[in-house]
Amino acid sequence: MRAVIVGAGMGGLMTALALRQSGVFASVDVYEQTKVPSTAGAGLNIPPNGARICRWLGVDLDGGDSKGPDGVIDGGRAAILESTRQFNADGSVTKRPFDHVTAAGDGAGFHHMHRLDLLMCLYKRVSDFGIDSGAPCPIAVHMDCRLTQLRQTAGEVIATFSNGRTATGELLVGADGINSATLQLAWPNSRPKRWTEVTCFRGLIPRTGVASLRKANGNPLDHNPINSFSMDRHRADRSGATTYWVRGGELLNVWIAHYEPESAAFEQEEGDWFPVSQQEIVREVGEAFAGHPSRDDLIALSGAIVRPTKWGLYDRDALETWVQGRICLLGDAAHPMLPTFGQGAAQSFEDAAALASAFALHQRDVPTALLHYERVRHYRATRFQLGSKFAFDHLRAKDTAEQKALLERLDERVSPAFAHDKRGGEDDSWIYAYDARKIGSELPAKRLGPWDFRRTAKVRYGGIKLWMPANPAKGTRRVTREEVALHNTQNDCWIIISGKVYDITEWAPHHPGGAGIARMYAGKEATAEFGDYHSTEAVAHMANFCVGALVEN
Repeated sequence: MRAVIVGAGMGGLMTALALRQSGVFASVDVYEQTKVPSTAGAGLNIPPNGARICRWLGVDLDGGDSKGPDGVIDGGRAAILESTRQFNADGSVTKRPFDHVTAAGDGAGFHHMHRLDLLMCLYKRVSDFGIDSGAPCPIAVHMDCRLTQLRQTAGEVIATFSNGRTATGELLVGADGINSATLQLAWPNSRPKRWTEVTCFRGLIPRTGVASLRKANGNPLDHNPINSFSMDRHRADRSGATTYWVRGGELLNVWIAHYEPESAAFEQEEGDWFPVSQQEIVREVGEAFAGHPSRDDLIALSGAIVRPTKWGLYDRDALETWVQGRICLLGDAAHPMLPTFGQGAAQSFEDAAALASAFALHQRDVPTALLHYERVRHYRATRFQLGSKFAFDHLRAKDTAEQKALLERLDERVSPAFAHDKRGGEDDSWIYAYDARKIGSELPAKRLGPWDFRRTAKVRYGGIKLWMPANPAKGTRRVTREEVALHNTQNDCWIIISGKVYDITEWAPHHPGGAGIARMYAGKEATAEFGDYHSTEAVAHMANFCVGALVEN
């Protein structure tokens, strides 16, 4: 069989390697719209659940010359950090070591990297299986190919590109990011990406620049990253900053985010990011962290960024399916997520591994392989997708006593390793010890929803008294989508779940999962997000807020 992959980013190249490893395909062709390998952004983290897949496929995350130039095909030049430090608004500082071994015991580790370094080490591995290598199932990467058309027959899928080229295969994988052309062509009515009202600055500082940093008054920084091989996080109510070393400690990645609902910078179609001046970033960081003990340090750091950029953070509500015929979505095309969990790249790597395992199991049975892939991946990936949204404090109200009790019962960590505030238990094995290659030998049952709790962990509400409205809804009305869309604010919030309309305006502040659900899904479909997580008691309780049945025009 022939595999066609749209997108030669991190997810696309990893998928090419994984599908080749499955032993099912005769060739893998990857089509990329850019003319040369490139990637936007600065640093990223490959946690153990992603690094495990890299090791399996022979991708060298750590090797290479850390003092070498940008954009060369080399090892990944990762920095293996020792710990995370958190600088809080009250002046306190906490520290946690990175668990590079994890419950899996394989030492897969956390790898902090320059995005371009990761991309180039993937190209390095892909080149080992090029057309001229003589290897079975060669991988070919074709540049300057922007997808414009898709067509399926009973046995093939045909892609057409802007330069007139066509590609035909028995499988097409859309790994072309949040602005996926594959999604737009195969799912033309899918919900658009959404700006989260969070802006961020990104950029890098050379090690020599970090060493020479001073505050505006000439004094040394209170906590200069040069003195600690760590990831540092600074938190305020509506702002956050993260710095960490990449490229073996030769570059410091800086990421500074701020909740900016009044900003008009990303409400149009200028793009997801644009360059900014150092004067602008210094001014905005100073305002965002006014009164914070880290303010002067962060102003100094932001002013030292080389070629800073400003980004609007976008996400998309969970899609109910990633598969259409012989086409499937993968990575950000399927489940774009915010960077707050540090799982974006890792989840695309998990997708690649699971897809390869599905084909290794089902061989030439493409429909069954794709169904298996979707069923093992949708539930887990959308948990990170939703969880990354609520990692922003401005989207999540403080946990009530009932919410805290629910989280404690789960005994599962519901925040990333670098977050020091505890929510739920400390067991993070579901995140970092996970092996995406292990998909089981039987086709699993379909489960919608973002919450990948194990069978024994599906929580019931025994002992937790759920809030009840004074006047429960009768649920007798017939409601159109147009009417639901009018109730689209936190203070007037209707949502659609499985063909029924619910007014959760009063319920949202008491929701055990947090009030953020009203912020994210007001006036919209929330079936995929509600999913299988909720118990039968919770489903019955929702009847108290049911306006009526959804009717389609």
